[in-house]
Amino acid sequence: MIEEMSNSEQPPLAMDVHQLREEQELILNQIDNAIALFNSSHHLVLFNQKLAEIWGLSLNFLTQHPPLERICSEVVAQGYWSEQQCQQLTACLQQTEIPNLSFCIQQSNGIYLEVESTLTSQGGRLFTFRDVTYYRNSQTHLNTEVQRLKFLLGLNERLQDSDNLQEVAQFALNYLVSVINAAFGDVKVIYGEGRNRQAETIMNQISGQFIATYGEPAIALMQEILKDGIPYGQGLLWDVVATGQPIFVQNYAQHPKSVPAFRSPGIGQLGIFPIPATNGNIIGVLTLESRDLNRFQQYPQRDMLDAACRTLGAAIERTQAQTRLRQINEDLERASQLKSEFLASMSHELRTPLNSILGFSDLLKRQIGGILNERQLHHVQLIEKSGQHLLQLINDILDLSKIEAGKTELDLTIVDVHRLCTEGLRMMQPRADKKRLAMSLELDYRFNQAFLDERRVRQIIINLLSNAVKFTPEGGSIKLSGFLAYGSQIDQDYRPDCSPVNSSTPYLCLEVKDSGIGIPEERWHLLFRPFQQVDSSLTRRHEGTGLGLALVKRLAELHGGTVSFRSTVNQGSLFRVWLPLTEMREEFSLNRQPQALSKDQKSDASDSSNLNYPNIPRILVVEDQPFNQLLVSEILELEGYRVELISDGQTMLEAIHSPLVTEKSLPDLILMDVQLPEIDGIELMRQLQNHSLWQSVPIIALTAMAMAGDRERCLAAGASAYLSKPLDLDLMLSLVKSFLGSSSKRG
Repeated sequence: MIEEMSNSEQPPLAMDVHQLREEQELILNQIDNAIALFNSSHHLVLFNQKLAEIWGLSLNFLTQHPPLERICSEVVAQGYWSEQQCQQLTACLQQTEIPNLSFCIQQSNGIYLEVESTLTSQGGRLFTFRDVTYYRNSQTHLNTEVQRLKFLLGLNERLQDSDNLQEVAQFALNYLVSVINAAFGDVKVIYGEGRNRQAETIMNQISGQFIATYGEPAIALMQEILKDGIPYGQGLLWDVVATGQPIFVQNYAQHPKSVPAFRSPGIGQLGIFPIPATNGNIIGVLTLESRDLNRFQQYPQRDMLDAACRTLGAAIERTQAQTRLRQINEDLERASQLKSEFLASMSHELRTPLNSILGFSDLLKRQIGGILNERQLHHVQLIEKSGQHLLQLINDILDLSKIEAGKTELDLTIVDVHRLCTEGLRMMQPRADKKRLAMSLELDYRFNQAFLDERRVRQIIINLLSNAVKFTPEGGSIKLSGFLAYGSQIDQDYRPDCSPVNSSTPYLCLEVKDSGIGIPEERWHLLFRPFQQVDSSLTRRHEGTGLGLALVKRLAELHGGTVSFRSTVNQGSLFRVWLPLTEMREEFSLNRQPQALSKDQKSDASDSSNLNYPNIPRILVVEDQPFNQLLVSEILELEGYRVELISDGQTMLEAIHSPLVTEKSLPDLILMDVQLPEIDGIELMRQLQNHSLWQSVPIIALTAMAMAGDRERCLAAGASAYLSKPLDLDLMLSLVKSFLGSSSKRG
């Protein structure tokens, strides 16, 4: 019998078929896709192990070559496919006209199958079932992520481009209600403090399906509650505000803390999310209804909701900040208006008696009612000056008010800086004399003219000097200086503001240095503030309104400049005002080394230096002692000369080698003190004698040294004449006139 034949006795053909089947089965099982071959009678004739796995069928069942109908019954019975899905497969098998067919089926276990069917030559069908679950899920996740990112980008764009909080909230709700498939959503903002807080709705979104299902009356009641706001303690949202954590409710209508008007059967699962400010405080809540509460708590929905809440928080903060700023601006504007009205009223009340003081002093000065002696006339002039000073204080108050209100304009003209400083020092001299204060003046010879508001700069000088006189004890000293400086030098001082300064910009620096009481560093912040004084106690010794330095700062800033200072307690203070000389930027150079000037530059420098006094002789006095400065200046100016002062040797040396000095800008005569700080007069005279421009200027040496050989040393150094101290004023004037009479440098 055939069954009794050994393997070795089996026919070769039988062995080949058996081996072929094993190899075929081995190959099919290596394929990742499920394979099913049905013959023309719809029976399964070939399959691989993957087919049994995707449907949970046994290999014994499949090897029985079951028909498609029986296979579908097993698949439906185990819950993988539905009847409709099996009918789709059956219809494909019965199709004999179209050779290739494909479609997708999602099984109940979440597996996506891509089905491809090919017609065989015998009328059967070969099916390939490819598991595309990973690709479908990836694509779905990618689409969801793209939509989420588009939403967040749109939300941020609206936050940047729109100041309308309702617009930002509406955009967020439109997307969230749609993507969550919610019945409704709303955004509420928390207002008030403590138990007086209230949650006011700024935007809500109710789906059309919800309105159609439950009717307009139910919606109207909900809208009314949202419009009025939710008081503190009512509703679950206050738990979210207190904890900062979201709350998820399975059945809102049955929850004991739910708002009665919202206990609708259409509102089941609810998510309430905190809207945080940048400091972590909860300033609002986002409420969303959902058909699937688990989606709220899973990525990417939860991540998207958190990002949306943060963005809404930023929008709410910005809106609230703008509201507060608007209110503050309105309050400030009102306060400024009230202050201006008060100052105007006080100004009127003060000016009325002051008008009489100035008017009667003017009548006395005219001597209409009788001749006054020199002393009486001097007293009347002092009364008038005091009245003018009081008028100036009143003007300071009004000026400060106008400046702060932005109603002040500068009247810029070419100003003689040296004359302005000299006049300021003279105005303050009587007050300084009462306290036996030594006042001195030091001016930079490298320039004299500047484009400024003369009245405002005079105010600056007077206020600084007045402040110095007030806070300097008897017997002290005050020095006013005016010199060319650059922005880089401002960094060395303390400034009350941090406005940007160009290091290459030339400045007119007006400096007042005193030996006064100084200012403690902890009180520096009070300086330059209106109505503030360093010594503001009831027992203070120094009177004043506290407006002087504040006005100085404002006037400097009107010119585009700034202020700075240095101070040491019990040693004194140094205040500086920096006024930019922007129109002279090209004329002044940071390079202080000697350099050739063009003809145009020489012409400009000459015109500038001689604009106001083209024919008055100029005398440069190099003297470090304040009283000697004052004495010599007074005598020379009474004779009609223009006097310029330099109080130390280093400044004079810089003037000698300044590239800005031209032949026409040289002084007509130099009165040189021999004993000077830093660099003595002998060395300076040698430098002048060896300089191609300065050697033409005659020098009168002034010295307290009267020893044998002193006169010869001065003449050898380059002096044209020699005077010993104490000065013989008649001899000094005679020498000055003799040198100026022979000078033909200008005319």
